[in-house]
Amino acid sequence: MNATSPKKKPSLSVIGQPANFNAIQKVCAILRVLAQNAPLRLTEIADVTSLNKATALRILGSLIEEGFVTRVTGAKTYELGQEARVMAVSARRTVDIAELAQPSLLRLSGRSADTALLSVRSGVEALYLARSVGSHPLQPNYLQIGSRRPLGVGAGSLALMVWLPDAEIDAIIEIIMPRLAKSPRITSKYLRERIVAARKHGHTVQIDVALPGMGGVGVPIRDDAGQVIAALSVGASSDRIRRRETELAEMLKKEALILTRAMAQPAKPGALKVIKTSQGA
Repeated sequence: MNATSPKKKPSLSVIGQPANFNAIQKVCAILRVLAQNAPLRLTEIADVTSLNKATALRILGSLIEEGFVTRVTGAKTYELGQEARVMAVSARRTVDIAELAQPSLLRLSGRSADTALLSVRSGVEALYLARSVGSHPLQPNYLQIGSRRPLGVGAGSLALMVWLPDAEIDAIIEIIMPRLAKSPRITSKYLRERIVAARKHGHTVQIDVALPGMGGVGVPIRDDAGQVIAALSVGASSDRIRRRETELAEMLKKEALILTRAMAQPAKPGALKVIKTSQGA
């Protein structure tokens, strides 16, 4: 039995009200939604981005002309076009921490039998770049590659926030709290308590918070300068996390150290180069 949840509308990383979005932000909002949930109908795109249908249709028309969006043949839906796919391939040549992390994810999911995840920060959200699913019958399949969560929601997401400067954490909490109405257990007090505990133990843990019956353990991945650039986490049923928190934390810390060392190695000629993922919104 898999732990699944109904398909949710993705939240936008752009901070502010849709009415105040500039033209570029509107284009980015549409591309971001299509990257996460395509194919989508015009009504769905307008609804999720909070843009009116006329504006969304006009932007989609321009994106189709430029090849960044395509209309699905025989359907009234849209998806990313060839130009967007070419950009994604080009980006992978330089930003490939997801590929570098694959061996670690495979080892973690194999040894734990649970789902191992790699996430990076995107503004006030965590973006899931890669995962490996274990053999246990109950898996958190609501966490997909490309999905986003507010920072602090989930063990990996929390690990991306814990070691930031306190002033930045204060700002993030202020921004994300209005978006957590459907997660009543995640309060400002709860997040600050989890941050204190994580700084003491070197890993994060959340149980029965983001989703009842599920939990996770997370650790930061640091570059050779000590800056947190990503997070590794393992998600599983709550009872499996409770029984094995220390064991999972040690496994994660070992793999995070392996990744840090791998990123510090000089790139071989023709090899993929790993660079920091942008922290901006």
